[in-house]
Amino acid sequence: MKEAIQYLAKCNAIENQDMLSVIEKNIPDPLALPLSGYFFKTLGQLLEHIYLGDRHLIKMFLDIDTYGHDIEREARALNEGTQPLFKDFGEFLEYRRKMDEFLIKYADSINEEDLFKTASRINRRGEKQEKVAWKAWLHVFNHQTHHRGQISDILDTMQIENNYSNLITIE
Repeated sequence: MKEAIQYLAKCNAIENQDMLSVIEKNIPDPLALPLSGYFFKTLGQLLEHIYLGDRHLIKMFLDIDTYGHDIEREARALNEGTQPLFKDFGEFLEYRRKMDEFLIKYADSINEEDLFKTASRINRRGEKQEKVAWKAWLHVFNHQTHHRGQISDILDTMQIENNYSNLITIE
């Protein structure tokens, strides 16, 4: 199971970088790009949502064991009451890369047996959610994939070629 989590962490980092490269090359001010028909009103809000989702979800695993990792130091301490979180796309790219690196390093550190422990969190509605850790890990990667799919659709509508969903090609 650990090997699958490590693989997905690596794949998601590669796919995120591919996606963000397409965005950076084709959209002048990506964080301000307005979205129509989506829950998030701008591409920046959608990208921040993915980033914050990773931060909130990874904390479930840190409660099991940090393995010496510190998300605040390694991936960025945030004042989450501040909107927007990033001053520009360049800053977002830096911290997205750091988050992806953190996920890879943390996945490399986990003990196989910890993947079968219960991970828990309190959601926005104040409800406690519990999952076996390996299932919660799959949710982290599925959440990213879901939103990358939305971004692919946005780029398709803008007639911007994109393709960053080829897990099969990543070693």
